Amino acid sequence: MASEAHARTHSIGARLTLLYTLVALVAMALFAAVAYWRLSSNFRAEHARFLQIKMAELQTDYGDGGGRPEVLLGEIAKETDDSRLRQYQARVIAADGQILGGTPGMARELPGTLFPKVGDGGSAIGNILDWRAGDHVYALATFQLHGHGAATVPRVQLAMNISRDDRLMADFRNVMLAMFLLLTPLLAIAGRWVSAHGLAPVKRIVDAAREVMPTRLSARIPMTPPWPSELGELVRVFNAMLTRLEEAFSRLSRFSADLAHELRTPLSNMSGELEVCLLRPRTTEVYRAAIESSLDECRRLNVLVDNLLFMARAEHAGLALRTERFDAGRACSWVMDQHVPGAAMRGIRLVLEGTAEITADPVLFRQAVANLLTNAIRHSRDDGEIRITLRPLNGGELELRVRDHGEGISAEHLPHLFDRFYQADPARTRESGQGTGLGLSIVKTIVDLHGGRAAIDSTLSMGTTVTLLFPASTETPAG
Repeated sequence: MASEAHARTHSIGARLTLLYTLVALVAMALFAAVAYWRLSSNFRAEHARFLQIKMAELQTDYGDGGGRPEVLLGEIAKETDDSRLRQYQARVIAADGQILGGTPGMARELPGTLFPKVGDGGSAIGNILDWRAGDHVYALATFQLHGHGAATVPRVQLAMNISRDDRLMADFRNVMLAMFLLLTPLLAIAGRWVSAHGLAPVKRIVDAAREVMPTRLSARIPMTPPWPSELGELVRVFNAMLTRLEEAFSRLSRFSADLAHELRTPLSNMSGELEVCLLRPRTTEVYRAAIESSLDECRRLNVLVDNLLFMARAEHAGLALRTERFDAGRACSWVMDQHVPGAAMRGIRLVLEGTAEITADPVLFRQAVANLLTNAIRHSRDDGEIRITLRPLNGGELELRVRDHGEGISAEHLPHLFDRFYQADPARTRESGQGTGLGLSIVKTIVDLHGGRAAIDSTLSMGTTVTLLFPASTETPAG
């Protein structure tokens, strides 16, 4: 376990250096092995060719001498007598195993038992064996002579001195080994340089990332000079992530400020009224009014906290949808019945148009409709009308529209109406003690949970229309 943990701590540069060095050394080893094999094969082919030629010459000498071994021994002695210029050594052995003669002194280094047997068929050289005798290396072979009276024809043992070729192969091996020992540190240094050069853009990204701080979320990794193709997409994704973080941090800052304001207003109201009551004795009616006012503020705080908890659960996938098939028209009628008394006090008419079946969470659906209806009543003119329209679309989708004929909303506010605590006229709303700026945010959250869409269209002095589009089958978006 300790070794695995240590291996995981190696830097990418160290790993690239090691990999580069190993690949280079393996490539060199393969090259050296192939070269060594080809050189050795060529030498062996030359040795076999020389022995074949010498076999043919001795066979010719034996035939020209009328099949007499003495003539053959004379030719061998003539060619191998000078030990300094001797290319080969030969020994002639009778059919009964008696040594008839050969190169002088051959028996000391190369006894007959070292040589391979005669090749199959008797006309070709069999196996060629290498034998080291002191400082010399020989290629050994045996072949059978041909002639009349095959039963008495002798065989010849040939020994070719290949010491020079063996030394050349040994020198080649030593050179390759020395190159490996010399090139290993050089390749490691070169690999380190290559990895450092290749990872330089990564270091630039790290340096740029260090500049990003809570007070400097606007910092971005520059796209110039051009990044390598493998890192260009990473830089773009990183910059996009910083943009999202900056936006989220800004929203969080605004949310914290708005939340503090929303909590401070009812708390200040309660604190002020209670302090006034405590300045001097009051009548029972005054105390009762103060308590009722404080209770209203507590209810407002309770609604605010409940709404915030709902949105927090929805954002962290902690809110499970309990979908079922139900009549959307009946659900809207139930919500409208709850709001009829408040609307009637201002002479506002509530109208439901159309009906449709929907697959959704009925509790959340009613809450979304209630929020839209509450918002519409709040901003409608007295004696006005609010119309809820249900319209099934092709593909099984359901379109729900809530339209009022109230004061309307300016175009610059429309993109922000679904933001938390956003209020197009915060002074009026807060002074009247109504609204927290969370109603439409909750509606948008509910629609998003169902995989639908929400939109607002409004014209000043003409009214506002909020459109919710619920899909045919509810699909909760992935976090």
